[in-house]
Amino acid sequence: MRQADIWSGAGLALVALLVLFVVIPTQIESAPDGYVSPRLVPQMMMVLVACLGALQAYNAWRRTPDGDGSLPVTREELLALAKISGVFALALALYLWLSPLAAGIALIAGALIVLGERRIWMIVAMPAGLLLAVWYLFYHVLGTALV
Repeated sequence: MRQADIWSGAGLALVALLVLFVVIPTQIESAPDGYVSPRLVPQMMMVLVACLGALQAYNAWRRTPDGDGSLPVTREELLALAKISGVFALALALYLWLSPLAAGIALIAGALIVLGERRIWMIVAMPAGLLLAVWYLFYHVLGTALV
């Protein structure tokens, strides 16, 4: 676990620095004088991610090596990750091939089912309530379209 934390922290810091110094300057235009640059927030976030990655690597490096060698993730956790990933893949396919409404329903109801919800009224009411609230917010409160 210690070795994985060192590598993941260092890798995260390096990717953040790459994004900070290569991707952001080439992909986001700079603003004229007197304006806040659109690069500012992405640069701030990449500095934060780089610092957190370096902190993770440093803390793992200071920690004493653990000798058990067991995996930090159990089989049940990997299975839950696969189920949630399947729900997201289904929602993405429905979004692309059917409609955003079908994708939203599949995402919310699928996640509820995968996480163990068995009350049918909750599986029906939660997607309906959330999607109705989003519709009301965009069309009536903000006065904009979702498309």
